Amino acid sequence: MSEERAVLVGAGERRHVAELGRLASTLGIGVAGVLEQVRRDGTGYLGRGKREELRELVEETGARFVVADDELTASQARVLEKACGVSVVDRTELIIRIFEAHARDAASRLEVELADLEYRLPRVKGKNPELSRLGGGGVTTRGPGEQQLEYDRRVIRERIATINRKLEEEKAGRAVRGTRLREDGPPTVALVGYTNAGKTTILNALSGASRSTKDRLFETLETTTRRVEGGRKNGPDGMWPDFVVTDTVGFIRKLPTQLVYSFASTLEVARDADVTVVCADASSEELEEEIQTVTRTLSEAVENGAGPGSIIMCLNKMDLVSAERAAELRRDHPQAVTISATLDCEALVEEIYHAIASRRERMRVFIPHADYAAASRLYGLAEIHAQENTDSGLWMDVSLPRSASGKYAPYRV
Repeated sequence: MSEERAVLVGAGERRHVAELGRLASTLGIGVAGVLEQVRRDGTGYLGRGKREELRELVEETGARFVVADDELTASQARVLEKACGVSVVDRTELIIRIFEAHARDAASRLEVELADLEYRLPRVKGKNPELSRLGGGGVTTRGPGEQQLEYDRRVIRERIATINRKLEEEKAGRAVRGTRLREDGPPTVALVGYTNAGKTTILNALSGASRSTKDRLFETLETTTRRVEGGRKNGPDGMWPDFVVTDTVGFIRKLPTQLVYSFASTLEVARDADVTVVCADASSEELEEEIQTVTRTLSEAVENGAGPGSIIMCLNKMDLVSAERAAELRRDHPQAVTISATLDCEALVEEIYHAIASRRERMRVFIPHADYAAASRLYGLAEIHAQENTDSGLWMDVSLPRSASGKYAPYRV
């Protein structure tokens, strides 16, 4: 089967046609050609002369599609389609189709359906607009074409309302689970970053999970949580605590407004996590802009919330950059952890543990044997510096999450 091919078009000062090509390739669409214009035309996205040039390029390359780097209005899409003679897909629809192809769980599928319906609603067209002239056509009557159009819109609005209700229920459930996890569970770590920065590879390396890590944009569309077991420190005494790590949906420039719901859980995880690891692809030619996209989105997400806890910048895929570039990155980002997740994540693990420790309260406790359950909960929850089992109970030197330290105040010595 031959590959579908498309001509990519971008207009305006902020164009990201190279990324658009990667989005297209994620759906198996090859790039037949590229056409760009600095000025964006309100009528047809591209100006009249560029539209003529586009038709020639489409005919020359045999492309089946034209893909625009921005969301087009319905009228802009019609003008562009008429000019080039093939179907036109805009950036928003392309990303929605990628989400649709990669959605795995029920919540993700609902989010994608909602985005698709919100995108389609202002673009609904009657089967035959000419029919609206029949059946009277007076000021108080409508023809069958217009009636069908309104019916289609009403069906879409009703489905949107149903999905919004289900997603609000899912959001409430996430809030309850999140509160329970923060109160009773181990520290939480969120992996956030630009799409294809290697977050899932890091998750796999930390937890031993086997999530897909194909080199495609938006390979992960739902948050995935794994528990990472603690272990002995690099020293004679003490144990690191367990922590929970969550892989999230990757960010992207020009995020379609219809997909806000798809990022809701990602932003909630980042806002509520004890530690947020901002992952970036060190080999990307647009590294700095990708980091800015992520940090700006996170800042907006936590404006009215408590905000993320400790933040760690992690430059991944260092094995793909030259020695000179690696030295430059370490100079420009002196606080960042530099790793190659496919090879070794030990430096990141150490930094995560240090960040967890900075958000904890150290205390000495004595727990009688009769309260064994209270002592057992400390394993995996607390960082244990020292412990001694006596005839009457267990003496421990621990660092506890501040949210849990109050529960152990009665045992403090």
